[in-house]
Amino acid sequence: MSKRDFFIPKMYYKLLIPSFFSSLGFAFADMADALVVGNTMGESGLAAISLCLPLFMLINLFMDGLGIGGSIYFSQKLGEGKSDSAVSCFNRITRATLICGILIAILINAFAPLVLRLLGTTQSDGELYYACKSYMRIIALGAPLLMLNIVFSNFLRNDNNAELAARGFLIGNAVDISLNIILVIIFDMGTKGAALSTVIGSFVAICCYLPGIVSKKSNILKLKYVKPQLRETFYCFRTGFSTSVQNLFQLIFLLVINRTLMSLGGEDSVAIFDMMYSASFFIIYLYNGASEAAQPLISTFTGEQNESDCQNVLGLLKRYGLASGAAAAALIFIFARAISSIFGISGDVMPLAVYALRVYCVGFAFVGLNIMYEQYYQARENTGLTFFLVLMKSFAILIPSVLVLSRFGIKAVWLAFPLTEFITFILFLIYRRYGIKRETVFDPERILRVTIENDQRDLGELMTRSAEFCEKWNASAQQNFYVTLIVEEICASIIRNAMKNTSDGKIRVTLRSLENGDFMLHILDNAVVFNPFAFKAGKADINKEFDIDEVSMMMIKNKTKEFMHRRSQGFNSLVIRI
Repeated sequence: MSKRDFFIPKMYYKLLIPSFFSSLGFAFADMADALVVGNTMGESGLAAISLCLPLFMLINLFMDGLGIGGSIYFSQKLGEGKSDSAVSCFNRITRATLICGILIAILINAFAPLVLRLLGTTQSDGELYYACKSYMRIIALGAPLLMLNIVFSNFLRNDNNAELAARGFLIGNAVDISLNIILVIIFDMGTKGAALSTVIGSFVAICCYLPGIVSKKSNILKLKYVKPQLRETFYCFRTGFSTSVQNLFQLIFLLVINRTLMSLGGEDSVAIFDMMYSASFFIIYLYNGASEAAQPLISTFTGEQNESDCQNVLGLLKRYGLASGAAAAALIFIFARAISSIFGISGDVMPLAVYALRVYCVGFAFVGLNIMYEQYYQARENTGLTFFLVLMKSFAILIPSVLVLSRFGIKAVWLAFPLTEFITFILFLIYRRYGIKRETVFDPERILRVTIENDQRDLGELMTRSAEFCEKWNASAQQNFYVTLIVEEICASIIRNAMKNTSDGKIRVTLRSLENGDFMLHILDNAVVFNPFAFKAGKADINKEFDIDEVSMMMIKNKTKEFMHRRSQGFNSLVIRI
């Protein structure tokens, strides 16, 4: 990291652990269908699941576009201190998600024969056709639940409720995996049982999320009716679309790769692809987990126009993301034969399956770098760089690579995956350096950041620096007085009321001069839960008597344009516009 910070690593670690667990749970759940069906139906079952993958891409296209874009907008509004706008965004995205899910369910089932033909199977394929049909119909009917599962999880993580999001996700995935075993293996329901387990698992996860949304003890999120605002909903979707568009590209790619493999090696080659695709989740989802842990912080700091903190989070993201990805890739490479057997691959197909897995693992570092930079720039709403990465790795390079290499035989096809990731990363570096106008970052001269200990004596220097900063940026005498007064009163209140028993208490004060002449104050501290503005009858959140004069606090509230307090990743976060 460019500069050591007390708060940033702790905030990231608090998000990272539950995010990793969620990602591993997601990987197991996404692998469950292929694992169980492959072991009961063999290569034909794996091929059926692979042919239906484009349906998931269609669902993910809208789910990620709304969920990721909405949660980024939500975090940025919180970073600006606009909690009402953040809640309205959540409810509009929830409504849009339900509408999209219902439309997908209706259209897919209404035109099932046509969709199956598009996926690459007809009635003449016999068992493969009917296995695809059963799986596709149920997944399409469950689209609203599948989409809400991910959207709610994204918003909860951004609402300082990552542990609940992880717990609900893991419970839902555990139900999915358990039902796969019961319905597919014990009751021999085939692909129909695998699809039912996926939908029911999502429903259970949503039930687990509800306390964080409907409970009075929830943080910011709550369900309520808000007027439709298509412009805001589309804006959120557009932000998320820079990443979710990869699902559209993957949909096209899956149609191409499945048909190519069917022509080269038939059902067995498609089964190997589904096995490799599923096993790759262990690597991809760990990178996603590290990135998802960083996203709420990056979005919030972007809303605060805090460049240095964004860079600090990026450094942590790359460090822990690459380490976890390397570990997963090494395990898959070493145990490639055992993993292939677990998926039901056997006989003469085994050597090619082992080869495919090991070739994919070679490119693990570039896979991770592309994913992490993609999600980093999306969290910062730099849709140009995000879209470039997605376009290259999911479409513009990947599909031509597969088509060209397929001319050299089935073994050459698998080389397309690490080659695509490597070329994408090199082109990304070139494009970022020369191909686009450099992104506009907030002027660091307009930021004053000071970290003080829980000691009243540190306040003197803080007041002096705050006054000098205000004077430098042409604050009026009255505005200078209010800024320094608010900084002093709030910090003194935290030290006096919330840090009495904290030996290593720290307060980080960030003061920004805005272009319109306002000053934005962000205060982050590691004290017990404490909101200086929440006093009633002389009491605060920690139920201890105030030493601060209530008249002074009322004056501060009257002289601020906006203020918001929330508990963020174990710390008190206060945003004030003066």
